[in-house]
Amino acid sequence: MRIFIQLDDVYVPNLPILEPILLDLMGMIATEPAHSIDIQHKIYLVSALPKPTENLAVEWIHPDATAALIAERSASALIHFGPVALWAKQLPSYFIPLTIPHRTGQLNRVKSWLEKKRFNQTMQRAKKVLALDEWHAQNRPGVERLYLEKAPLPSFEWSQLAPVRSALTDGNQYLLAFVDAHDILPIVKAFSVFKKWQLSTMSLVFVLDTDAEKEKAANLLLGYKYKDAVELVAVSKFQLEWIAAAYLTIFSGMNSHRFQFLTYSMRYQIPFLMHHDQAAANFIATKMAEAGEYFDFKQPDILANHFKLYYKDEMYRAAKGNEIQKAIQTEISQFQQKATIVWPRDLV
Repeated sequence: MRIFIQLDDVYVPNLPILEPILLDLMGMIATEPAHSIDIQHKIYLVSALPKPTENLAVEWIHPDATAALIAERSASALIHFGPVALWAKQLPSYFIPLTIPHRTGQLNRVKSWLEKKRFNQTMQRAKKVLALDEWHAQNRPGVERLYLEKAPLPSFEWSQLAPVRSALTDGNQYLLAFVDAHDILPIVKAFSVFKKWQLSTMSLVFVLDTDAEKEKAANLLLGYKYKDAVELVAVSKFQLEWIAAAYLTIFSGMNSHRFQFLTYSMRYQIPFLMHHDQAAANFIATKMAEAGEYFDFKQPDILANHFKLYYKDEMYRAAKGNEIQKAIQTEISQFQQKATIVWPRDLV
């Protein structure tokens, strides 16, 4: 069976966000046990982008090369993370939504309506809509949980992370915050308290969802005393190394792609601080949230005290890292027990 994974998607800002998911998908193909009927699965990553320089265990092909492959045999399926491309319209499709574009709060009413319509059409036309985690399973109706063994995340040596720190913060340790622009001020107030106490080079990196949010954040920081210690980056530039090299991660609010980043942070054993948001709380397992620190960011002094605690007590930070790794493994295991579809055998 040929399985085509469409990578040129409107809803996925860049491939590094997808990298761990692709590792999981490819890893399950490699370990799929033999069936009584001999079925061979072959994955094709389809993208108009040039093939990456690193070696891949699967085929990387241009959309123009798919027609001949699809015509050769009838047993083909499509995995996609956004609207189906024209080349794949005839394939049975399995949609894995990773973002909810019309719920970002950053679109005007007309654009939000159009995005919602397109998103709903994509869901309706799919043979199945799949969830890879409990957040997505609970956040939309009609999905099926997909059993997907988690492949190890890429490991990074110190020599690989040092250039990341150099590029982001001139080599300084940093707190990595995934936020909307309107959530920045409570965090920088806490950071100010922390910096006055710390008197060192710790930096704060904000990851914003769009360039417009990044510009809005820059305007909010005009005149900020510790502006030189604050960096603003867009999620479209995201790299896994940002999380692996972080001292702490911070989530002021939760959405579907931030949930991916939260799970990556936990799997890398990077402690996290999360704003108590009742809407987001409905979709995050309590034990998972409590493995980090879960409280109201509108109290800057309390947030600053957490920064201080992690900075001055490395043993506490290490213990929290172990705790959150156990919590995410429990979450993954419980989710997989509920799964009704096993990749890739149930695509046949």
